Amino acid sequence: MYLLPQPNKIELLEGEFGLRYNSCIVIAGEIPADMVSDAFSHAKLLQKELKEVTGFTFSIIRGKGNTEKENREAGNILLTCEAGKLPKFKKSQEAYSLKICESGVVISGSAAAGILYGVQTLRQIIRQSGMVLPCLEIVDAPKISCRGLSYDVTRGRVPVLEELKRQADICSFYKMNELQLYVEHSYLFRDFSEVWRNNTPLEAQEILELDDYCRRLHIDLVPSLASFGHLYEILRTKTYAHLCELEGSDTEEHSLIGRMAHHTVNVSEEESFAMVTSRIEEFMGLFSSRYFNVCADETFDLCKGRSKALGEEKGVKRVYLDFLKRLCDFVIRKGKIPMFWGDVLLEKPELLKELPEEAVCLNWEYSPEVTEDNVRLLTDAGVKNLYLCPGVQSWNHFINKHSDAYRNIAGMCRNAHKYHVKGLLNTEWGDLGHIAHPEFSTIGQIYGAAFSWSDVIMEEEDVNRAISVLQYGDESEEVVSLFRDLADTECVSWWHAVQYKENMLSAPEKWKPDNMLTAKNPEEMLHQNEELQSRLYKKLYQLPEGRKADVCAYILMGEGQRLLTMTVKALCDFQAHRSLSCDGKALAGQLESWLMEYKKLWRSTAKESELFRIVEIFSWYADRLRDC
Repeated sequence: MYLLPQPNKIELLEGEFGLRYNSCIVIAGEIPADMVSDAFSHAKLLQKELKEVTGFTFSIIRGKGNTEKENREAGNILLTCEAGKLPKFKKSQEAYSLKICESGVVISGSAAAGILYGVQTLRQIIRQSGMVLPCLEIVDAPKISCRGLSYDVTRGRVPVLEELKRQADICSFYKMNELQLYVEHSYLFRDFSEVWRNNTPLEAQEILELDDYCRRLHIDLVPSLASFGHLYEILRTKTYAHLCELEGSDTEEHSLIGRMAHHTVNVSEEESFAMVTSRIEEFMGLFSSRYFNVCADETFDLCKGRSKALGEEKGVKRVYLDFLKRLCDFVIRKGKIPMFWGDVLLEKPELLKELPEEAVCLNWEYSPEVTEDNVRLLTDAGVKNLYLCPGVQSWNHFINKHSDAYRNIAGMCRNAHKYHVKGLLNTEWGDLGHIAHPEFSTIGQIYGAAFSWSDVIMEEEDVNRAISVLQYGDESEEVVSLFRDLADTECVSWWHAVQYKENMLSAPEKWKPDNMLTAKNPEEMLHQNEELQSRLYKKLYQLPEGRKADVCAYILMGEGQRLLTMTVKALCDFQAHRSLSCDGKALAGQLESWLMEYKKLWRSTAKESELFRIVEIFSWYADRLRDC
């Protein structure tokens, strides 16, 4: 039996407990009145799971008092609370115990969150055992207090509300308690119509509803707003271009590559601070969280343009720190705790001591070869509130690089446990239009959840088998490995595809099509891609109805990888021989037919947002094929 995260303590007992059609989910009478609403919400999650797995709808009832004895006689599932009584975990609000005996089931939480996590564990058992449950006893609590996901909802793909709720559901199922929405320009800010007029931004009601939804799952929905760098879409408008560090930002052509590298706000202009803080104040009012992430990462342009003189006077890092400190102080005055990305100050960590003590430093690192260098540097500098932030490796790929994600996340989680940090924030980014389907980040999301709650870092194949069963209902336990292997047939990354399209006219000597091929033997990769797609097609009939769409998405994006590789190979042939080794018009038609299906996949989880930019890129490649 698989459980993710793995419990701190689990003891398998003799015997089994069989649910019956008339079994009930009992909310213990001893649960305090102010906790009954939460307990009822968690009971409904369990009721829904049982309905989907068994077909029976189990009634939810209220017990009379301390009903454990009553429950054992009745053969029910009891939800109760033992505040401060769970051994070893007296201070944890998320601790729980789960006891399955031959006469019934008892879930006891130290608080409402503990009850929820006991329910989530029982749901995983039910997925594997149905109505006949193995007798066991679990006592469990998290090793790291804050376990979250940062989700990019701004650089191309703006999710619909139901997709955001789905993300929250996955977080909760695997015992994560924090979700950050990263926004640059994709919220309907008042007086910013010039910024969002060509987009389909998130609106206030959607965020308010999501915040309420997350609270019921004991998830802290944290606002994350670009407030220093990464203000490209704002600072290239007619209204705000004068606040950009670089001059002429409102006259240049739009560039997905440029959006990743520019633009930073001009900190020498006081109006910049007023603009940024007005956005912070408007955005923070939508969230119940006591935290606010001002971001402040990757300020690549700082002191290279309009604030150059200020940088020469004070030093670039001092200019950066002064503005960040003002942002943090503003957030604190508004009653919130600031968070910020720590990458800019890694070169001068001693400056971190000047920031407010309560501020939370977020240290990202995305290499599969994780070291301890940064976390040691920050802890030695006296940073007390530190999150480590790995990534699900979604950006710039058709399919997430799951193997790289495993190595990166596992390594960062090891460091998080070793250095006893405050939190583990897994990250999902949407560089260059956010081409990858959101579902593909689920696997990396689970890695982070499992390895932050528990300090047991499972081997990659073992955790992949567990995810195959728990998330995808695959009894053969192999579907996640197939997803990983399909991703590894990539020969042309999305990064290279966009770079070539945007730069080949201005620098043709640098951006040649053969520079895009990352595989030594593309023909072999194409063959493996087709073989893996075939295996996934065969897998479809074996999986539960609710999971088939996920596999279909992998197949579709695997085909996108294949067609892009064939396109680039054709362009290489034309450059070398002035002729194609394939029918360019036919391949262009295949690419466009695939694009039509991709648009359907996009719209299944996202607003229209910046889909048109993705369409433009594929259309451009199809036109190149026809020109050859």
